[in-house]
Amino acid sequence: MNSGAFKSMMRLVQKQNLLTTLRYRFIFFFLATGTLISLVVFFNFTNVKKVKAATETLSSGSFIINMGVTPQTYSNGLKPYGMLFDLIINYSVPIKWVIEPTKLKDSADFTYNAVKYKGGPFIIPAEYINSAIANRITYWQTQGVQGVYTTASISVPVYSTLTAFSISTIDNQAGREGIIIDYYTNAGIPSAGYVIGTPSVLQDCNDIWINPHGDPTWASHGYLYNYVTVSKSFIWAECHAVSVMEGIQNSAAPFQRLNYLTTNGLKCYSGGKCVSATETHGGNPTTPFTHYYPSDPVMQFMGTMDGACNGGSEKWYQPQVGGSGAWRSTTKRLVTTSDGTSPNEGILMAYGPGFGDPSNGYVMYEAGHDLGGNGTTAEKVAAQRAFFNFVLLAGITKKLTFSSYTIPNSFKANETKGVSATISSGTPPYSYTWSTSIGGTFTNGSSSSASFTAPNTSTPLNGALKCTVIDACGRQNFVSQIIAVSENTLPITLKNFSAKKENKNVVIQWTTGSELNNDYFTIERSNNGYDFIEIGKVDGSGNSSQDISYSFTDKAPFTGDNYYRLIQTNFDGKYKIYLPVHVKNNSSEKSTNSIIGISPNPYKEFFKIDYSLQEKGDIELILLNSEGKIERSIKIDALEGFSSYTFENIYSLPAGIYFIILKPVSGSPLVSKVVNY
Repeated sequence: MNSGAFKSMMRLVQKQNLLTTLRYRFIFFFLATGTLISLVVFFNFTNVKKVKAATETLSSGSFIINMGVTPQTYSNGLKPYGMLFDLIINYSVPIKWVIEPTKLKDSADFTYNAVKYKGGPFIIPAEYINSAIANRITYWQTQGVQGVYTTASISVPVYSTLTAFSISTIDNQAGREGIIIDYYTNAGIPSAGYVIGTPSVLQDCNDIWINPHGDPTWASHGYLYNYVTVSKSFIWAECHAVSVMEGIQNSAAPFQRLNYLTTNGLKCYSGGKCVSATETHGGNPTTPFTHYYPSDPVMQFMGTMDGACNGGSEKWYQPQVGGSGAWRSTTKRLVTTSDGTSPNEGILMAYGPGFGDPSNGYVMYEAGHDLGGNGTTAEKVAAQRAFFNFVLLAGITKKLTFSSYTIPNSFKANETKGVSATISSGTPPYSYTWSTSIGGTFTNGSSSSASFTAPNTSTPLNGALKCTVIDACGRQNFVSQIIAVSENTLPITLKNFSAKKENKNVVIQWTTGSELNNDYFTIERSNNGYDFIEIGKVDGSGNSSQDISYSFTDKAPFTGDNYYRLIQTNFDGKYKIYLPVHVKNNSSEKSTNSIIGISPNPYKEFFKIDYSLQEKGDIELILLNSEGKIERSIKIDALEGFSSYTFENIYSLPAGIYFIILKPVSGSPLVSKVVNY
C-alpha cells in the first residue's frame, strides 16, 4: 500500500473516533505491482439505533426469495421486485421482508437448510400459496428469481409485512424519464407501476416523486415543499438535480427552501448553477467508500454500489460548510466518501425525513447520472436495489392503514359471523372487497362491515379471509386472516318438520337450513308410533347453505292416528332417522302442544329441542338457569305440527341444570329440563 492511501485510510479511522464500538473489515485489490487501485470499507457501529424486527414462525411450504445470490444479476437481484409488485398488486398476497437487525454488511439474515440467506430476503407465507400463486412463483423463477419452498417451519426476523407497492411519479421535465423507466424494466415492473409528470401535477395521491435529472427552480419545483411537509410524501433524486434542488428557495418567502437533508444546502456541482450555494465541488470523490447501517431497509443489497455512481455531472454530494452547514442529524449517510469529516462528509447515498422532521415525507439522494449505465452489473444491481428498497419504504409508510379490523380465526361449517375493517388514512371514499380462498358467502361483501357464512364442509378447511381496500387515489392495501373451518358432522340441519290434514289427505312438510352430501329423504307412516312403512321418497339437494323447503302428500292416511317420520340418506348410504310427528285423521280431534325431546341431554356445546304445536304462529323459547335467570330467549314463527330449534354457541354457560320454557300461541307454557356438563 502506498503512503498516500495509508494516510487516507488512517484519517478515515481517526474521523470516526467518537463512535464507541467499531467493527470493520477491509478488502484490498492490488495490481501486480502492488499499487492500491480500489479500497472498500464496511463498518458496523453497535451504538447505532437498530432496525426493529419481530420474530415470526412461518409454516412449512412457504417460499423464500433468495436476495443474496452472487454474482448479482438483473435476473436474481432485480426481478424479485417485479415479483413483489405482481403478487401484491395483482393477487393481494402479503410478503414478509426479513432483515436481521444486528447483522454486518452482507452477513446472513437467517439460515435454512445450511444456506445463509442474505440481502434482506422476502418470504411468501405458505397459507397464501394456492395453485394460482404457485403458477406465478414458477413464472418468476423462469425470469431468474432464485428461491425454495420450505419443508419445515422457520423462525425469522420480519422487518415488515409488505401489502402495498407505491405507484411512482417520474419527472419528465428534463426529458430523462427513460433512465428510471429502465430501472422498472430491469425489474420486470410494468408501466402500471409508475406515472409520468412534472411536480406541478403532484397532489396527495402521489406517494413518491422521482427526479432522474434536470435543473429544478422554485417556479417549476416549489410544489415539492408542501409535497413533503403537507402531503408527507417521498422524494428520490440523482445526479446534479440534487445539489440544484437543495439550493433553491422561494424569493417571496425565503424561509421556504428545498434543503431537505442539510442545514444550509449542498455544495454545487458547478459554479453558478445553484441559486443559494456559494461553495462548489467537482471531480471524483475520494476513496475509500464506507457503508453504514447494514440492517437499514434501503441498504439491503449485496456488495458495493459506488461504481454505478461514477458517471454524470455529480458523482457525490457534500454539504456547504459556511453558515453552519452540515448534514441534518436525522439524515442517514448510508455510503460515505473520504471527503470531509462528519457532519460534513461526502456521500454517495443518504436519506432521511425532510427538514429533519420525522413526521414529514422522506427524501433520498443517490449520486451518479444513470445507475444502470455505469459500473459492473453487480454494482448496477446494488444501486438499483437501493432505489427499489426506498420505493418499498414509501409503500410501507404511505399505505392505507387499518386502524382496526375484526376477522374471527375459526368457524364451524355453515356458521355465520361478522367481519369488519376500519381505515384511518388515505383519501376517501374507500372501496371494500371481502373475499376468501375456501368458499363461503358474504352479505354486504363490498362494505366495511359484512357477515361471512363459512362453507358447509365434511372435511376441515384452512384458508385466507381477506378485506381489500382501494381509496380514491387508487392506493390499495389489504388485511388477511388465516381461518380454520371445522367439518360439519350433521348431514342436514332440519329446521322444522310437520304434518297436517288437508281434506282427505295429509301434507308432510319440512325445511332444511343446510345440507351436506344429501341424496334423498324417505317418508314413513305408522298407526301406532313404532311399526313404520315407507310411503314415498323425495330427492335431496346435495350440498346447500340455504333454507330449502320440501313437501310430500299422503293421499291414503289411516283413519285415526297417523305417525310420520323422516329418514335422510347420504350419497354414501349413511342415514339418519328423525323423530315422528302425529296427525289425527278425524275432524273432531286436534293435536296438542308438546315438547317431544331434547338431544343431546346432557349437552356440552349445543342441544336441539323437538316439539309439536297444535297451531302455527309466534312462539317463544326461553332458557333459564337453576336460579331463574334468563340465559337465552328466542322468538320463532313456528309451523303447526313438528318443529325443532338448536341452541348454539352456549358453551360459555357454566355446568349445571337449566330449564327450557316453550310458550305456544295458545295453551299453557311447556317446561323441560336440560343439563350442561
